[in-house]
Amino acid sequence: MLQLISATPSPYARKVRIVLAEKGIPFKLVTEVPWDSTTKTPLHNPLEKLKLPFLILEDGTSVYESYCILEYIEAKFPGTTPMLSQDIDEKLFAKNVEVVVDGLCDALVFLFFEKRRAQGGQSEEWKARQMRKVDGGFKALAEWVGTNSSLDISSGMRMSPSEVSVDM
Repeated sequence: MLQLISATPSPYARKVRIVLAEKGIPFKLVTEVPWDSTTKTPLHNPLEKLKLPFLILEDGTSVYESYCILEYIEAKFPGTTPMLSQDIDEKLFAKNVEVVVDGLCDALVFLFFEKRRAQGGQSEEWKARQMRKVDGGFKALAEWVGTNSSLDISSGMRMSPSEVSVDM
């Protein structure tokens, strides 16, 4: 059985969990604290990145980074509900939305950790840069939602990775 290694608050793991559930693929969810001394992350992620999730396959190998995991799931389980359109332009648009939403999440996580530093150790320039990313990402999403009906997840159509990302 597939094992999804996740940190509880991870928005990246959440989108993988949603896709696995939407496709009806059984998996075991394992909660991990990647910066804890007992972490198993280095056993499965050669870069020892603190960013989760990663997916442990039935043969013990791993796929890491949520976008790679989603591509693996889409390719490995073709008999399940497809998450991406076969139209190249729609697929590219969905991937672009996913990249922007992941970038938004990255910037918000960076801001969270920067604000946890002691007041004198925080970089106002760094925080301003992250906020520019957040503002730019939300502006792009607002424009796309206003001009592209494929982001309407209330339509009952399949959910793409971009919609799963926006739903995070």
